[in-house]
Amino acid sequence: MASTMRRMGGAGMLAAMIWGLAACGPTRTGDTYGRGEVQRAGPVEVGRIVGAEDVPVEGAPTGIGTVGGAVAGGVVGSAIGGRGYGGLVTGVVGAIGGALAGQAIERGATGGVATRFYVQRDGGGVINVVQTNEAGLQVGERVLLLEGGGKTRLAREGATPRAPGP
Repeated sequence: MASTMRRMGGAGMLAAMIWGLAACGPTRTGDTYGRGEVQRAGPVEVGRIVGAEDVPVEGAPTGIGTVGGAVAGGVVGSAIGGRGYGGLVTGVVGAIGGALAGQAIERGATGGVATRFYVQRDGGGVINVVQTNEAGLQVGERVLLLEGGGKTRLAREGATPRAPGP
């Protein structure tokens, strides 16, 4: 009975770790800025979207998934193996398996899909910009190319600016 309770507790811990890793997904989008990017001027150009395609964005492992998975796998493995040498062996196997699973989960949670936009600049030339597309930009739309901090972002031309905050 106590052994079954330990196994269930370990499985619950593993489920909580997986749920926690999913919350570690990317928070930066085409519309959000990091602290170092605010209050910096940058050039603005105008153009038209002439093409768009979805592209995969590789997940960025931070090590949290690997370490968290190893800890959870080790706990679950040792609980399954019981006391003594059996618990040690299953704990090590669980830690290795948990580390691999945690790393894969973190890659999946931090990866995703973005859109590669091909933009014909009014001043000439075509460029491509890869960003998420929360704004629902589409081929044929006029856009502003916002440059700054080594990044270029697209925003719909004529979008209503937000009122400045306090």
